[in-house]
Amino acid sequence: MERRYFYARAVGNPQYVLNDIVSAVENEELASQIPLVKLERKAGREFYVFLAVDVEEGDGIPGDLGRILQYRGVSFDEANPLRPADIKSMVQRQDIEIHGFNALKYRRNRIEDPGDPFESSDAWNPRDALPENSAYYDRLLHWLSAYGEGSWEVFLKACQTLRVGNTKYEARSALRRLILLGHIESSADGSRWAASTPCLVRLANDSNYGYLSGRRTSRLLERIGDYWSLQETRQSHFSGPTRVVLESRVSDIPEGGAGIGVVDAGITSIRLAELLPELNGWKDSLQSISNLDITSFDIEKWQKGTFQLCNTMFNRDGVYYGERGMYRLKRRADTSGRTMTLFFDEPAQRWLRGDWYGLRFLSVHHGKEKVECVHNSEAEELLILESQRWPLLYEKALTLASGMLPGRAANSNWLSYPCIPLSLARMLCEKLSLSLSEE
Repeated sequence: MERRYFYARAVGNPQYVLNDIVSAVENEELASQIPLVKLERKAGREFYVFLAVDVEEGDGIPGDLGRILQYRGVSFDEANPLRPADIKSMVQRQDIEIHGFNALKYRRNRIEDPGDPFESSDAWNPRDALPENSAYYDRLLHWLSAYGEGSWEVFLKACQTLRVGNTKYEARSALRRLILLGHIESSADGSRWAASTPCLVRLANDSNYGYLSGRRTSRLLERIGDYWSLQETRQSHFSGPTRVVLESRVSDIPEGGAGIGVVDAGITSIRLAELLPELNGWKDSLQSISNLDITSFDIEKWQKGTFQLCNTMFNRDGVYYGERGMYRLKRRADTSGRTMTLFFDEPAQRWLRGDWYGLRFLSVHHGKEKVECVHNSEAEELLILESQRWPLLYEKALTLASGMLPGRAANSNWLSYPCIPLSLARMLCEKLSLSLSEE
């Protein structure tokens, strides 16, 4: 077995061409034979692209990949493969690599500091609601499914490359949405992520029907399509991957999923809701930062929907003095602009770290503002004020009920979660000590 490089002359945007090649390799499940894709150094409008293939002497590009790429406008010369030494001076230092089961990897000489993954919120902006965003998210999900698991920085670079988001703030929003939908999981500190096992998740309001969650590849969708008709539904505001629903009733997954590669997860939303602790139990599970020297930080407190400068927080003889709530801290000696968002639990003298909405929810819950939500039985939807959005795990129980991210109600200050039976709404509201109105 020897590594050879097949080359093609390509025209267009180098990143778009690269994305097409990566997508084709992933769809054909040829990653074990095609470990590298390289672009010509300083690729412009016209450039060379090199496909590394581990082949026996005289073999060409495996499978139908060469023909598929030719249809996409990239014709590789299979008669005259090159050796690694032949292209060494021609290629970029940054490579896209493929390992194992279609795992793609960026190689960079310089590792960038992504900052605090919990730093920002997922604020909705109408200007971001573009139809093409659905395709970008679909491509990202396929890429993550191929890669399998990785660091926060890898996720950030994938979002930038695949046009989901150029900034770390936009990448955090994408990370949160994919977690809510059950496609990926994240480590407690947000530094690592992993694609979830492909699952059929049953709808909370009708367990005879379900949608797909977790890793997603074109080949997997083809296998599932042999058993059921699939329907794709775009997320509200095009803010995530399309939802893939099994149109017909689902009694049992054939052979427990072994034949098609998915696991029947049942009504995951209700299972998660049953396992979640009450609010104080969740708060106690958060990471606690001890011996925080707040004298070296500029401090802002979350008040009236925004962070405002706070000069009343101080510590003396190991005791912190200040109001309970959510704070944003910026180290004065750090010129990068990085911040850290924490919740100060004054009675327990703890600084807690967790997801942004979760900390804000604690701040609102312990404040004077009334925390409430509304269940519409006729529409089977739960309405929550955007300013009172729930901690991630509790909101995940809502999104897993339907496989849909929340939309905006007629009053845009409210978020709407579909397919929420009253029993699920009551269970979660009770655990979060919320007032639930029923219509």
